[in-house]
Formats: sequence, C-alpha cells, structure tokens
Amino acid sequence: MEITQKFILNILDPIKHTVKEASVAIMDVYESEHFNAEIKSDGSPVTEADKRANDIITESLRKITPDIPVVSEETYDPEEPNPNKPYWLVDPLDGTKEFINKSNDFTVNIALIENSIPIFGIIAAPAKRKIWSGSFFKRPSKLIKSIKYLGHMLNDPSTFDKYHAARQPLRIVMSKSHQTDIDKKFLQFLDKRLYVPGIPIHYTVVEKGSSLKLCALADNEADIYPRFGPTSEWDIAAGHACLRQQGGRVCQMSSGEPLAYTKEESILNPAFVCFRNTYLKDKYLGLISEFYKKLV
Repeated sequence: MEITQKFILNILDPIKHTVKEASVAIMDVYESEHFNAEIKSDGSPVTEADKRANDIITESLRKITPDIPVVSEETYDPEEPNPNKPYWLVDPLDGTKEFINKSNDFTVNIALIENSIPIFGIIAAPAKRKIWSGSFFKRPSKLIKSIKYLGHMLNDPSTFDKYHAARQPLRIVMSKSHQTDIDKKFLQFLDKRLYVPGIPIHYTVVEKGSSLKLCALADNEADIYPRFGPTSEWDIAAGHACLRQQGGRVCQMSSGEPLAYTKEESILNPAFVCFRNTYLKDKYLGLISEFYKKLV
C-alpha cells in the first residue's frame, strides 16, 4: 500500500472521530469519583481509561484501514517481529501519571509509520478539548485547514524569527512529572555557556506532561525539548509528525541524525532533542550534543 497525501486526507475525518470517541471514554473515567490503577510488568501504571481507549482505537483503525496493522502500547509484544510495511503506532493514553494525579496533561496519540518515519500523526488532549495533526508531506495546507489547530511556525524561519530567538529567552520544555537530575544538570550546563561572545544564554522552563511537550513546540509555546531519559516510540511518534509539519525537527543527541522508528533492537528511543525550527536546531544541537557526550 502506498501512503499518499490523498490517502491521509481521505482517512483524516474518521481518524479524528476515533480520537474524539477515545477522548470521551477517557473523560468518563477521569470524571468518575473512583478509578483503579494497576501496575504493568514494566512498572508503569495502567487504568480503565487506557484499556477503553485502546479498544476503541484499535477496533476503529482496523475498520478504517484493514490492511494496515496496529501496534499499541497496551497490547505490544516485544517477541513479535516489527511490521515490514506501514503500520499504526498507538499510545491510547499518554501521561497516565498525570491522569491519575488529576492533571489535564494527558493525550491520545496515533501515528502512521512508513519506512521508519511517522508519516502522519494525530494527538488529542481530552481535558483540554484540543486536537493536533500533521504529516511529513510537503504540501500540508489542506490538512492544516481541516483540523482545529492554529500554528504559527514557518518551514523556513524568517529574519524576524532569528532576531527574536537571539533576544528572547530560550524556552525549554520539560516534563511535569519526570524531571530528573540530568535535566537539572543540563540547565546548570547552560548557565555556564554563552549565546554569542559576551551574551549568556537566557532561558525559561516550560513544564508540560505527555506528548504536549511536542505540541508546545508546534504551537510556538516552547523552542526546544531535550529528552535524556527513556521513552518509547509510541510516546512521541504522533507529536514528531505534528512538529515536523510545522518546520520542527527531532534529532538523536548522539549523532544529530533524525530519530528513527521500527528499530529491531528495542521499542525504546535513544536520547533525543526536539527543535521548533531548523534555525534553533543549527544553533543548539552542537551544544546539547556536547553536554550529552559528557554524560556517556
């Protein structure tokens, strides 16, 4: 099956309906007085909301695209071989800890992977009543207009954007619930570096949960998202597609290469960093890689 822009546009409305239906199921649990959380074998929590959303999404995707297999966090089997054709990669409820703690920073994530690239992604934030979507296709204007999404990034940053980036604090998005000692050391590292000779790097920290960290970059609410700790491919694939359409990039810290999916060795991602645009990537990737290489 060939994944084309026309194919994505044809399935967009039913996919949007799917994430809305999953969002309703999640909010039904979220707004109930009591719900139980179980601990999976990997130590992460799972709730009835995860299970309900997973059932809705997987069943719907199999009806919409019966020839495309579905890989979901809730049913993933590491012993099964990776699909050798396009497949759906699903995280039915990203940010379960935020969900349990009654924070609004949890999301529904669906991505379509082709040739190790998230060619299309859609994210819903049920408690915020918002949906993001994006694809890797070069002419996404119709796709952008067909969803409730307001983005302001251009694929090629303007002179104003470069000027703004040089004079405004660097907005670093980090996790609400997973901020680590390494994150703190990274900020201390930036405190000792200069933007240009004589001018220190000024920054602010934007706290977000789940894949909303990538949405913050796509929405021009943050500039970079460094992730040193472990994540799984389904955690960021949909956000990667949304960010990429807005001109952003997701790079491996060790090599600077684009983050790849469908890895044979593990579903886990290496350390990576997301940039709002290519100008910020060119400006800060080397600095972030310098810090990372000192860790390893």
